[in-house]
Amino acid sequence: MSKKKRAKFREVNGPSPVTARAAVTLSEPAKLGLLSGTIAVAEPLSLVLFYAFLLSRSWLRWMDPMIDFPRDLYLAWRVSEGDLLYEKVANWYGPLAQLVQAAAFRLFGVGIDTIVWTNIVLTAVVVILLRDIFRTLGNRLSGWLAAVVFLGVFAFGHYTAMANYNFLAPYVAQSTYSFAGLVVVLWGLVHHLKSERPVWLGVAGLGLAVAYLDKPEALLAALGSLGIYFAVHFIREARMPVPAVDWPAAVRWVRPASSWLAGGFFSLWLPVFIYFLARGGLRYAILATNYAPYTVLASRFRHTIITEHSQLGFFGFDQPWHNFLRQLWGGSLFVLVCGVMIIATRAWTRAPKSSIRQGLLVVAIVTGGMGAWLAESQGWHWLDIGAAFVFPVILAAIFTVVGSFRAAWKGEADGRRLLGLAVVGVAAALMLVRMVLNGRIYHFGFFMMPLAVLWMVHLMVVEAARPVPNGLRTNRLLPAVFSALVLAGVVVLSRANLQKYDQKNFEVGEGRDHFYTFAIQVLYNGQLLKDAIKAYKAATPQAQTLVVFPEGIAVNYHLKIRSPLAEMDFLPAGLAYANPAHVLEELKAHPPESIIITARDYAEFGVPNFGSDEASGSRLLTWVNEHYWLAAVEGHSLQTTTAITHDLIDVVKPRAPDSQGVTLLRDANDAPLPSSSP
Repeated sequence: MSKKKRAKFREVNGPSPVTARAAVTLSEPAKLGLLSGTIAVAEPLSLVLFYAFLLSRSWLRWMDPMIDFPRDLYLAWRVSEGDLLYEKVANWYGPLAQLVQAAAFRLFGVGIDTIVWTNIVLTAVVVILLRDIFRTLGNRLSGWLAAVVFLGVFAFGHYTAMANYNFLAPYVAQSTYSFAGLVVVLWGLVHHLKSERPVWLGVAGLGLAVAYLDKPEALLAALGSLGIYFAVHFIREARMPVPAVDWPAAVRWVRPASSWLAGGFFSLWLPVFIYFLARGGLRYAILATNYAPYTVLASRFRHTIITEHSQLGFFGFDQPWHNFLRQLWGGSLFVLVCGVMIIATRAWTRAPKSSIRQGLLVVAIVTGGMGAWLAESQGWHWLDIGAAFVFPVILAAIFTVVGSFRAAWKGEADGRRLLGLAVVGVAAALMLVRMVLNGRIYHFGFFMMPLAVLWMVHLMVVEAARPVPNGLRTNRLLPAVFSALVLAGVVVLSRANLQKYDQKNFEVGEGRDHFYTFAIQVLYNGQLLKDAIKAYKAATPQAQTLVVFPEGIAVNYHLKIRSPLAEMDFLPAGLAYANPAHVLEELKAHPPESIIITARDYAEFGVPNFGSDEASGSRLLTWVNEHYWLAAVEGHSLQTTTAITHDLIDVVKPRAPDSQGVTLLRDANDAPLPSSSP
């Protein structure tokens, strides 16, 4: 470590408390101190009450009965029973989330309520850290707004009929756990920037391990923030004091800093590695503890992204140039409207006459209205805001990164502030990489977009409102205007979410697995789960193994019956990644005692239904037809109609040895399924 004397951040103390010898009448500093103390209590209390309100209004209504979320329930249950991830049960991402949830099952019992309370605690931790990050970067207002926006817009998001896109019951647990790891990384870096205490780099390393052991998107963002932080800090150490250049001093800083970062990382990664090493051996431990980056590097995963119909749409590769230009236009409009509003409002601080100030306010308001009108004329729904948000965030992040490097090289006084903004901005921009061509803020956006939105709110409320040089008055208007707009947006979006939660009064599950979902008139998934369980109990109640095609691991979880197959998802995207031929061989090697075939709308995958071609499981369905009897039907057989209703369920069990090969299942045209036997 360099022996040069370095300046430290020092917080400005508030007014001194009134002493015992103070006059009975409160002085002005005492009044300010009392007001500050009241705000200090009211601000966090308001967040607690807001969180409690959202929880109470949406209680046990966050999950989808059949799609996505039940996969985490099943995985956690199997791991809590002693099964090993990636061996007995397939997992597309890193292992940490399932290990934590399985540990919660062992400690508190198996049930949806256990996972829910685990996620409630995780969400509360994320809120606390986000509030602290943006308060450290700005002020109490920006920290409070960050927490309010995160809770009201993202944590409880329910913008479509499908649930699963919220922090209480996410479509995959690694999304929220990896986001929490990224937030821990930023928390450590922001506080290290403020205090220079190396322990904060250890905290950042711990957050990096959480992201590394969960999901690739947050891992990429965390690595980007760490890379920018170390690069700028390296230059700053070498340039203290300016104009000298002392590269050895910078190297001396990097060594211990890297050690603290590595120490924090391996304090979590190593125990997980040892766990898998003891259970499955060295090769298995290496694969399991590096699964998040392996997911991206796996050729099967890359092939799926660029060939499978739904994945093409999710990433925007279906019409790349059209999607690119659409989002570029949306981003340009966003920058233009916000830029004019900011310029007009900041000019208000310099205008000498009241009439001019009023005119500037009119310009700002009219510009905002014009922006809304243009968006409406383009046919944009408010859910399309992601299309206008991605490029401005990336552009702003580039500006802050360039500014932080420049400030570090020149030794400018605001270098720390710019570096703090750059660290968060880079993470926000990198989290949007997956959304560059398709800004699905209402879909995957619940964990990909929060940092970007919170960062932009901070830029508008804090950075854009900094005092204008030679201004006639302090710029108090801009924070008030933008804060009001942000809060209005939170109210609108929260109401939209709560309206959907209010509609979910259909009861599903029993005991600790009880929750609420939509009635069949809105969405058939809840009734489908109940009918599948009922049909199974009527047809094959003694079966010890069960497979549900094409999607329905929720049935296994609620019945607490294992699937003999490692894969749990037989939709086109899942089959493309797992390889249909591999799944068929696994099915032949471990035939289940019972099979359920349920309805599933395949429109998003570009095929009529399950089994319509080889990529969507035709060979699997043919093999089932040859080796299983139809034991029960709820409604019509799945393969006799293309219409999707709530009761399209077939339950089949193995054929008797003397059966004569009766055709049981049919295709969409009511023709017998082909046989693969000679």
